[in-house]
Amino acid sequence: MTLTGILTVLWYSALPWLWLIALMLVVFLAPQILARVKGYHFGATGGIGSKVLPPIVAIASLFLLPIHTQSTISYVNTWVDWMNLVSASIGLGIYAWLVLHPICYLRNRKA
Repeated sequence: MTLTGILTVLWYSALPWLWLIALMLVVFLAPQILARVKGYHFGATGGIGSKVLPPIVAIASLFLLPIHTQSTISYVNTWVDWMNLVSASIGLGIYAWLVLHPICYLRNRKA
């Protein structure tokens, strides 16, 4: 398969999810931009919410991702399936931290 063919398949696979990708991008960028205007950086103190909630999101996504894909945990049989599930959960935990950390920074700065 050529590179163009691979990119075409990827495009048609992502096409139904473009609205969700755009929404996630806005949810990610809005707190980052607002907080950076007020002096935020990744090493800044975020708060308890940015320490507790991302691991909860990551653990909850282990159970919610199969439901979202209309599957069940019993269908996760091979090590590749488990690696995909764990990787997606870790990615959602990192995304939650990247969104919540600047929000907690802004909330603590106002106090």
